[in-house]
Amino acid sequence: MSFIRTILLAGGVVAMAGAADAQTYRFGGGPSGGGWHPAVSAGTQLINKNLKDKKYKFQYSPSNGSVDNVRRVSTGDFATAWGHIVQSYQSWYGVGLFKKDGPSKDFRIVANVRQQTQIVAVLADSPIKSFSDMKGKVVNLLAKGSGSNVNCANIFKGLGLYDKITPRFLGFAASGRALGDRQIDVFCSAGAPFTIPALTQLSVRKPVRYISMTEAEQATLTNAFKFYAPMTIPVQKDVKGMTEPARSFSYPVFWYVHKQMSDDAVYNMVKIAADPGNLKKLASTAGYWKTLNADFSALQVHKIWVHPAAARYWKERGITVPAEIVKGF
Repeated sequence: MSFIRTILLAGGVVAMAGAADAQTYRFGGGPSGGGWHPAVSAGTQLINKNLKDKKYKFQYSPSNGSVDNVRRVSTGDFATAWGHIVQSYQSWYGVGLFKKDGPSKDFRIVANVRQQTQIVAVLADSPIKSFSDMKGKVVNLLAKGSGSNVNCANIFKGLGLYDKITPRFLGFAASGRALGDRQIDVFCSAGAPFTIPALTQLSVRKPVRYISMTEAEQATLTNAFKFYAPMTIPVQKDVKGMTEPARSFSYPVFWYVHKQMSDDAVYNMVKIAADPGNLKKLASTAGYWKTLNADFSALQVHKIWVHPAAARYWKERGITVPAEIVKGF
């Protein structure tokens, strides 16, 4: 498979006894300005540092986000990556953005990374106070290929506003700059769980404000899209200009592996990353890791499977993964 590469030592000559060719597993990350880029990069470094078996290692690979990650794990271009529950379901059953791909059962889940929320924000001095005020405005829906783009589009389509806005499809960092320069009126993005670096950093220079859904809007979206659950984002002290909570929705982010990744590599990867001491180190620099867990309840609902090697690790931690969703290939 394309994600497994052979590292030849000393120009193809094995320089010392017992030095075997190593497999490199590509770990898909995320785009610049988003939370996954620094988090997965840090996680990859920690996993490699703690690997006792040097027959394989992990290499961080940037990506466009959730849609890109799930597709590339499904096809074997990535060995492992993170992705949203929405893309998990669509790829598994070959629907939505994955309809042309067809159903894929070539990946498994190994962990629940965390809950995310969806952020919709404007500059604090903007006249926009509600979603209805966004009619006729320029709204950035994030780059296509990202899970954030799917969720942003779902918001505006679900509320009947998609045809009433001027959409843009800039990445995280570019959309932060564009909001600050007033090239766009509205910034839409995933929150990790309640902030995103590009927006938080912008707020230091130019305060920003989150737009809250009404109760009716929140109910409309969570009823229409069963992957979403109601969530209210509390005031974030790091987001300058945010003074009130904002109604939104949440959804889980999962960690995927492709079927060609060895059971040993899957087990050790999860064991190292999920170790409480290691998680504490990771969370100090990349908060995304802080909530890594074994909550697979959404997978039970949608009948998506967990990798047996990961289930073995979680069992050692005293957490039993429901047998009906633990399946090999």
